[in-house]
Amino acid sequence: MKEFRDDQGRPWMVAITVAAAERVRGLVTVDVTEDVEQSDGTVSRQTRKAPLDIIDTSSIANTLQILRSQYGTVGEVLYAICRKQAEEKKISREDFLDGLRGDAIEAGVKAIEEELVDFFPPRLRKMVGLLATKMDEVATQMLDQAEARMQAATAASLLEQSGTQSTRPPESSASTPESGRSETSSSLATPA
Repeated sequence: MKEFRDDQGRPWMVAITVAAAERVRGLVTVDVTEDVEQSDGTVSRQTRKAPLDIIDTSSIANTLQILRSQYGTVGEVLYAICRKQAEEKKISREDFLDGLRGDAIEAGVKAIEEELVDFFPPRLRKMVGLLATKMDEVATQMLDQAEARMQAATAASLLEQSGTQSTRPPESSASTPESGRSETSSSLATPA
């Protein structure tokens, strides 16, 4: 069991057991995108909702990725795991989720990951732990590189990369038409 504290200082014990994993699977869904063959032989990408099975070894890398990137889902997973504790404390799902942000989410993710590694039998525990460690290393390198690029970027280069046009005024007024009638405007009839 691993403990984390929410944003309001309330302690929660995270224990991944088969029962806890069943609660997660019953309460938490994720989007799954897959190639589906159509009746005409073409293949199209389709997204569907699927239950999150956090102890399915065939999708453990995906589970770890979800824990690192989908913080709303992390909150739902934590609630499913800690649901009995929340009920004992008379804390609603919404109040539980309101206690999750920033450091509390990070602590919750760490508790889930550590428990997830400990859940598996010894022959798989080492592999899952190594996978989590390697994912941490990759994420750290990617964040460091992204931060370095952001530090070096200018507002103009970011606008250029995004395809957004600058909101600067025109360089000179030569390209701006003067107000008033032009050669192509029609004259308005005035009543006599």
